[in-house]
Amino acid sequence: MDSSLIVLRHVAFEDLGTWGAVAERAGFRTEYRDVGSDVFRLDDASASADDLTELMEADLVVVLGAPLGLDDTGSYPYLDSEVELIRRRLAARRPVLGVCLGAQLMARALGGTVSTPDRPMQIGWGSVTLTEAGRGHAVAELEDRPVLHWHGDDIELPAEGATVLAYDDRCRVQAFATPAGLGVQFHPEFDWRRVERWLIGHHSDLVAQEVDLDALRRDSAEHGPGLIDASERMVFAWLRALQVARH
Repeated sequence: MDSSLIVLRHVAFEDLGTWGAVAERAGFRTEYRDVGSDVFRLDDASASADDLTELMEADLVVVLGAPLGLDDTGSYPYLDSEVELIRRRLAARRPVLGVCLGAQLMARALGGTVSTPDRPMQIGWGSVTLTEAGRGHAVAELEDRPVLHWHGDDIELPAEGATVLAYDDRCRVQAFATPAGLGVQFHPEFDWRRVERWLIGHHSDLVAQEVDLDALRRDSAEHGPGLIDASERMVFAWLRALQVARH
């Protein structure tokens, strides 16, 4: 029987990307839940206990990115429900993989903080530096490999419960791990062949940050193919370590 994977998606163009094929090869039956419509608020009396059970019992939950931040919870209260769901899963040692906003939601669920510094967003390709713990983790597959960055927030992890795996000169936490969780601020799932969807979906950020779109297209074509292979190895190594992959 296939393992169950539930993907919490915030915007249509930020999906599993190249990880869709990885999930299939790993033996997962993938189902998307679109946050804000399919994903309920845990404080909503109409929320079904069966829905929560499904989210808790899934073999893996992946929480994807979005052009939102944790400062937006007042306008988008279901972000708080995602934090609570992640907290419950991690406490129960149920695997969670968070990307960008997903990683930030994980950090808050662990008791950490997320802040928006007064500086331009980090948009573009660049490598991260592994910590000693990172060199012994699945993220070591990305060592010296340029990855796509697309965020403006910083993570501060709690003193206990999480380990920094990677950083760079912009962020002290680019990747971190818990016994059942992996959070990455960057986008290893990015499919460079669909870059135009991202350029359209994030138009406002790109204009505000004065990003050179042609340079971003060129860098994506240069670094994207290599990222696919390295990211696949990373995900398989992580899943095998958690013993939730078929292969």
